[in-house]
Amino acid sequence: MKIGIISDTHRNHEYIEKVAEFLVKKQNVGAIYHLGDDYEDMRALEDYHVEIAQVPGVYDEGYRNKSLSAKITETVLGVNILLVHSIDKDVTDNDLFKADIILHGHTHIEELRLEDGRLFMNPGHLKGPLDRNKPPSFGLLTILDREITASVYDLKMKIINTIELTRTENGLHKSYGF
Repeated sequence: MKIGIISDTHRNHEYIEKVAEFLVKKQNVGAIYHLGDDYEDMRALEDYHVEIAQVPGVYDEGYRNKSLSAKITETVLGVNILLVHSIDKDVTDNDLFKADIILHGHTHIEELRLEDGRLFMNPGHLKGPLDRNKPPSFGLLTILDREITASVYDLKMKIINTIELTRTENGLHKSYGF
C-alpha cells in the first residue's frame, strides 16, 4: 500500500492540491495522512476519493482544547503507524513501544531516521515557498509484505531523501536492495 504523508500545510490549498494530484494520480496512493496545522485543510481533498487519516496541530483549536485526539494509530499490513503532530508533546514511551513507524510534523524540517528498529518520518511542510529556511516537501510511504520504503519529495516531485527498510520480528532494518 502507498500512503501520502503531508504536514504543516497552514491553509496552503494550492500546495495541498498540487501534492494530492501527484500522490493520487501518479503514485496511486490508497490514503493520505495529514499531521496537522491545519486540521481543516484536508477538506481540500474531498474530491480525490482517497482515505484520509489526520491529527490536529498545535494551532488547531481541537488540539488545544483536546476535542480532537493528538495521536492516532493506523495499522497497514501489520505495521503499526503512529500519527502525531509533535513528538515532544504527543508521544509517550508506551506509544514508542507499540509503533513501528512514527509520523510527525511540527518542525517543518523533513526527516527520515531509523532508531531502535523504528522509523521516524517528518515529511516537512507545505506552508509556503520557504519556511524556517527550508523549501516545501511531502512524503510517500510504501508498505509491502516485508519491505517498506519512505521517501520525501520536493514540489518538483523529485525525491530528496529516501530509506529502504526490511521488516523482521525484531523491527525495521535498513535494506541494501530488495
